[in-house]
Amino acid sequence: MAFLELNAPLRSNETFRNKLDEYYHKDSSPLEELPINITSAVLIFWTKGKKPVQLINPDEISHKLVNTKSFLPSEFNRLPRTLEEVEYWKATEFKTIFLYTGPIVLKGRLKTSFYKHFMLLSCAVRLLISPETCHAYNNVARDLLKQFVTEYSSHYGEEYVGYNVHGLIHVCDFVLIHDALDAFSAFKFENYLQFIKKSSKNFRYSLQDVYNHIIEQINAKTNNITFSYSILKHELPYDKILNNSIIDILYEQIVLEQYIVSSKHVKDKYFIIQNYDIIEVNKIIKYFNGEIKIEVTKFKCSSFFDNPISSDLITIFYIDTIILEPQPQLINLDCLKYKCLTLPIDKNKYVAIALLHRKTTNHINLTNQQHQ
Repeated sequence: MAFLELNAPLRSNETFRNKLDEYYHKDSSPLEELPINITSAVLIFWTKGKKPVQLINPDEISHKLVNTKSFLPSEFNRLPRTLEEVEYWKATEFKTIFLYTGPIVLKGRLKTSFYKHFMLLSCAVRLLISPETCHAYNNVARDLLKQFVTEYSSHYGEEYVGYNVHGLIHVCDFVLIHDALDAFSAFKFENYLQFIKKSSKNFRYSLQDVYNHIIEQINAKTNNITFSYSILKHELPYDKILNNSIIDILYEQIVLEQYIVSSKHVKDKYFIIQNYDIIEVNKIIKYFNGEIKIEVTKFKCSSFFDNPISSDLITIFYIDTIILEPQPQLINLDCLKYKCLTLPIDKNKYVAIALLHRKTTNHINLTNQQHQ
């Protein structure tokens, strides 16, 4: 069943449950036969579909995806896998390629018309997933999604414009009601399934086993100490070259409530600050009075693309040259606005992509940590 009409009357809960649409409601729901989501469907088209829509060189894209592993910030739940394994990808892996790595690794490696079509969806979702843009640019996202749905049939066939594809044109309405996409996302439930799966050790009484583990987890959380961020980790030995003072202490890492900051690992070093400068963290300093600051290098940045919208709107930037300063730049932790996934695209050129999705798992190991 295809859904080609963009301005059809909206269904309500009552009309759907009463099956008033005789054309739609048959013996069983067609939802049972639909793919899980648009992102998986499109990627499967590219890898397993008919020749006109297949990737020209999927191995090259797989290689590029796997090479992003060392750059993915600690907040990402899963590392990328090859396209050969796309049928086994988890939802968070599709999310990563559509919101973060896809615009980089697919550029120049996917047919131009398909790449432009892909970017319609990617840009729209980035607008809707950010609390700062989901309302202000809701109509822009709506236009992008309508264009994506309209062009979907010409790329993949009218018969594939199913319920999931058609439903994209209504996503903006739900954002206006419920706020940014992550506010009503199902990713946290999918991630919790892993805990449920690992909780079941007794095949005879699996339900009781899972229930008992959930209760144990709830009780453990109730009895846990509430930790106060920021949490400094891995104190560095005194170095007369690096340390500005004998009484100041340098750390390799600091754990904040939303993300990890590192002075060592490239995946956790790059941020966008409040004035939208892009910075690299060089030092994490705790002063004698307990104050914490970070020493940074600032970079000039520019738009990565201008079509279908300016990448500035969805916080994706080229990193250009270093902004030279006469003195080391020290900033407070509250200057940090977004953490960035920073990927190399050329010998001396990088793209910084702001992390917009909310953290869905606790990536912090609270054992043997120093609390501030």
